[in-house]
Amino acid sequence: MLILLPPSETKTRPAAGDAAALDVDGLGLPQLAESRRTMLRAARRTAAGKDAAARLGVPASSPELIERMARIESEPTAGALAVYSGVLYDQLSPAHSPAADRRVLVQSALFGLVDAGSDRIPAYRLSAGSTLSRLGKAGSWWSPRLKPVAAQLRREQAAEGAGVVVDCRSGSYRSMMAMRSGEGVQVLEVSPVQERGGVRTVISHEAKRYRGLVTRALLEAERTPISADEVVDVVRTAFGSGLRVELDADRLVVVDRVA
Repeated sequence: MLILLPPSETKTRPAAGDAAALDVDGLGLPQLAESRRTMLRAARRTAAGKDAAARLGVPASSPELIERMARIESEPTAGALAVYSGVLYDQLSPAHSPAADRRVLVQSALFGLVDAGSDRIPAYRLSAGSTLSRLGKAGSWWSPRLKPVAAQLRREQAAEGAGVVVDCRSGSYRSMMAMRSGEGVQVLEVSPVQERGGVRTVISHEAKRYRGLVTRALLEAERTPISADEVVDVVRTAFGSGLRVELDADRLVVVDRVA
């Protein structure tokens, strides 16, 4: 099973000490190594420019983030689940190391994709909407380079008989690497809704929390689901009576009923 996550805007900087610096060649999906080096060079150039804060989206209260991006390759690293933080990742922990048959990939404006089970990364400041020196928008630059990777991931899922992908990404990161159902693989987009008096409304602000809960349920499950129906069963069991889970075509709908 493959789970796709968005990155977080906030990140926890690993403690310096004995933490190793970034090893691009040691990251998963090595076919992205050259693209990652190109993006790292662009990030350093951008951080050295006068308009670095605007391009990287750095708030005036945190100028140190620009300095860290200027030397990003020498920044300390840690496992992805220890670096990414915020609403979605608050539902997880570094202890949620995926089982061998459950792969978690995090979409990243800096690295393209990060393997949450094996990759060590630094805390970085870059989003899909960031404008990089000579490259333009990060998300747009990555899109053609990630298209063959998406095809490879789909083939691998189909070949392994694990024909389900759970997509917890937001719109801008789904645009970076489109994944759609077909060819023996069903891609389920996690869609949280709130139900009040029989009327449902899409949850936007807190959507990441529900997607984190779904991810945790799938990582903690004793068995790995290999179909959409099995995903629903696993998540329903984990949620109990707290939240409802429904399958609507290619959407995994999480229903939060409120009085």
